[in-house]
Amino acid sequence: MKKAAKILLVFFVFNVINGSLDAQDQFSVPKEDEALSYYDRDKIDVSNLRGFYNGMLMADVMVHSDGMFDAETKWKMTLYQMIRLGSNHYQLRSAYQLHLMGVSMPEILAVWSPDYIDSMKDKRLKAAFQYLKEVTAFPSRVTDDTHALLRTHFTDRQIAELMTLNGIDTGNALHDNLIPIPSDKKTLAWGAKNLKPVGWKPGHNKSTSAKEQRANAFVGDMLEEAYEEVIANWNRENVMAPGPEFESDFVNMITGYNVSKSKEDADGDGVEDPYDAAPDDPKSWMAPGLDKANLPKSSVPKFNVAAYDFKFYEAPVSERTKYPFSDRQNIDIGWTRKTGNGVNKIEEYFAGIDRATPMKLRWQLFFVYQLSSGCVHCQIHGSYGIYLKMMEAYPNGEIPEEEMPEAMKEIHALFDFERSDMFTEAEKSIFRISRDAGPVPSRVTAAHIEDLRRYYSDREIQEILMTLIAGARLSANMRSQLTVTDRLSMTFALRYLSPNGWNPGVHTGWPNEQRPGYMSEIAQVGAGLLQAGKVFDYSSEWVGKNVPLALDADDDGVDDAFDGFPNDPSKWEDTDRDGIEDIYDDDIDGDGLTNKEEIVLGTFPYKADSDADGVADATEIKNGTDPVDPHNL
Repeated sequence: MKKAAKILLVFFVFNVINGSLDAQDQFSVPKEDEALSYYDRDKIDVSNLRGFYNGMLMADVMVHSDGMFDAETKWKMTLYQMIRLGSNHYQLRSAYQLHLMGVSMPEILAVWSPDYIDSMKDKRLKAAFQYLKEVTAFPSRVTDDTHALLRTHFTDRQIAELMTLNGIDTGNALHDNLIPIPSDKKTLAWGAKNLKPVGWKPGHNKSTSAKEQRANAFVGDMLEEAYEEVIANWNRENVMAPGPEFESDFVNMITGYNVSKSKEDADGDGVEDPYDAAPDDPKSWMAPGLDKANLPKSSVPKFNVAAYDFKFYEAPVSERTKYPFSDRQNIDIGWTRKTGNGVNKIEEYFAGIDRATPMKLRWQLFFVYQLSSGCVHCQIHGSYGIYLKMMEAYPNGEIPEEEMPEAMKEIHALFDFERSDMFTEAEKSIFRISRDAGPVPSRVTAAHIEDLRRYYSDREIQEILMTLIAGARLSANMRSQLTVTDRLSMTFALRYLSPNGWNPGVHTGWPNEQRPGYMSEIAQVGAGLLQAGKVFDYSSEWVGKNVPLALDADDDGVDDAFDGFPNDPSKWEDTDRDGIEDIYDDDIDGDGLTNKEEIVLGTFPYKADSDADGVADATEIKNGTDPVDPHNL
């Protein structure tokens, strides 16, 4: 082998082992914990939460189908992200899916190359991958300049699909990092043979245990089968239609766990009957001694607290950018609608009702995870979620003003829970895995799971992991969207978190960017609209404007509202609706400025009003105002 090739191979292996190409390596996991095997992971895998996992599958299937970006491109994007996020299972799954789609091995292996992005000739594709590189860095490097780069090359709808893909992929990667997913033997054999040049290894994703072994990877025919099933069950003309249910038992096919298909919850306590020892008693679900029966073997050492203890919260520093923050509210990460319905299923489990673990505890672990991941918007909603659950313990659901300082001590203590006497060892066990799941690469090992088993049943652990996976998706989306937080939650955080050294970063916004309210209020607004005889569109409420129905007449993966050629499945891009495809249009957004002029001027070819201040770019240039500064009219 030539010297240059050897050096490249070493670089590849280093990247695969370390998970992220340029993540800040601020810690090292104890070797003995890395070597620890995952005990009974078939029992604690979130696949056992059928409603939650069906949501994950549906979102995954839809976001990887053809749409604004073709499926092959999105699988390459997923492979690139999984390399950076350190998910061996999803690296294998993505590479194998590309292989089944007819992509050559040299083209697949090239995604591991450190100069993969720099070698791209397509400027639009290069911009999309540059965004993925910035959003998977730790801490995230997404700024409004990143948004400007995307807006130079894509419509809002395309950017939304790209950001949604990022969110789904990040959640899936954390799932594999929390409990490494055993890959099926067929795919493992393919990976061992074909991914050897880049140093890929299965690690904990390889299993010799029959009960852990996946019967199939979710690729190829199975992926196509799931896609067809979602489409068949999708009511295209009813935006209020519930998300499709899988008629096939995909969970069992993928996991080989023979999970019960029943999702009934007779007593409404949030715990499905297959896991409920008292299915008719809403105040009890766990059989006596179930948590004690889950204790790890005596040979497993106690969790090494000192080895993982680190300062996990850093206040954000807003970078100086060339372009001011603007137009963020137009990036609706609920798209595609079919993907959005899968995501809604996921979030129902997180923010719905008390289940095996109470909502307050789930908000606490969500908050600790977001302090570590760096998603400030999620920190705001996490702290406010804790506050709302605390209020329920007071008469009339309000905390008296004179008692607020004492009440807030509990939230402040989460910034450094290890040294607080306000939490039990059982709670600290949850907060440790939440903290260590936040960075990139993840610090979670089997030692965290064994520590949880000292205090919690399998069903409770499933829910803890589920909350983290849901949090990862939200964190990825909000950090990349630079979301403007609603006034109610922001006001609370500014008043009660700021004294602790916290700051909101870029998540404050101007009135035109403002969300209508805290997320729990969205359901109340929806109920009012339904009673008034109007259609409630969850996504419309979230972005603060009406979102068109999810109709797709030509079934090309692009909803009619964004399809310049709604009856022609071979093309869709016509931003200004002038009948000329964007690829052949000298003025894509129809604002009177040619694409070349817009590039020179620094405006966005895909937006007639680049800064969304209500004044067209051409008018601003004529008037001498800045067309990319929403504050300069």
